[in-house]
Amino acid sequence: MPSLIAVELMQRLSLGSLLVALVVMLSPPARADGALPCEMPPDLTTPADPLVHTGEALAKRNGLDILALGSGSTVGDSGTGAGPALSYQTPQGSFPYKMLEALETMRSTAHFHLTVKGARNMSADAMLTILKRELASHHYDLVLWQTGTVEVVHGLRPDSLRSTLQEGADATAQARADLVLIDPQFSRFLRANADVGPYETVLQQMTGNPGVTLFHRLDLTQTWVGNGQIDLERVGRDQRDKAIGLLNACLGQALARYVLTGAGLD
Repeated sequence: MPSLIAVELMQRLSLGSLLVALVVMLSPPARADGALPCEMPPDLTTPADPLVHTGEALAKRNGLDILALGSGSTVGDSGTGAGPALSYQTPQGSFPYKMLEALETMRSTAHFHLTVKGARNMSADAMLTILKRELASHHYDLVLWQTGTVEVVHGLRPDSLRSTLQEGADATAQARADLVLIDPQFSRFLRANADVGPYETVLQQMTGNPGVTLFHRLDLTQTWVGNGQIDLERVGRDQRDKAIGLLNACLGQALARYVLTGAGLD
C-alpha cells in the first residue's frame, strides 16, 4: 500500500512532470565500476566465423585499419525514416567512434585507425562506389558496412540489395579484408510501417561468403528495448540526449567485443 507521502507527491505532480519522473526512475542505474548498463549476450557479440585478416593484423603489427561505411547512424546524422525518435545528430559520437574508444581501452597497446564514410539516406548502391574507391586507395584490414535501413524505408528491391552486397563482398575479399555487415536498428515505428524481414534474410544470406559475418544490431537493440535498458521511442525528451549517447556507447562496446572476439583476442 503506497504511503501518504507518495500519494500527496503524485497528486502535486502534473501529468508531464510525472512522466518525466517515471522515465528517470526506470532508467538503468549507473554502475559503480563504470561498466555500461546494457546487456551484451555472447551470442550477439561473437562472430559466427573468425575475422581472419583482423586477427592477422593485430598479431603481426599490433594494429588495425578499419573502414566504417554506412548511412545516418554510422556518420552521426540520422533522419526520421525509422521514426522521429531515431532522428539525431552525433558528429564524432556515432557508434563507430565509440567502438574505436572501446577498442583503445580494451587493447591499450594496439594501434587502431578508423575511417568513417557514408551519408544520411545513402543506399547500399551508393555506398558501393565509396567502398571500391576506398579499397583501391588504401589497405583496410576490416570493413564495417551498416546497410539495409534505407532500402527498408524506401521499399527498394531486396534482390538489388543482395546484388550490391555481393559485389562489395567480392571487392573486400579481393582486398584481403574482413567484412562485417551491420543490419538495421530495432524500431517499433519501422516495424509497423515496413517489412524488414526480406532485407534481414539478404544480410544473413551474405554470410555464406568467406570472410563475411553479420553483426546483429537489430536483435541487440531489441534486447535493450525489451529489458528497458535503452528505448529511444519511450524515453522522455529531457533524457533523450543521454539515451542516444548510451545507445552509441553500448553499440560501440558491443562491436569492439565482436571484433576482438573474432580476432581471437577476447
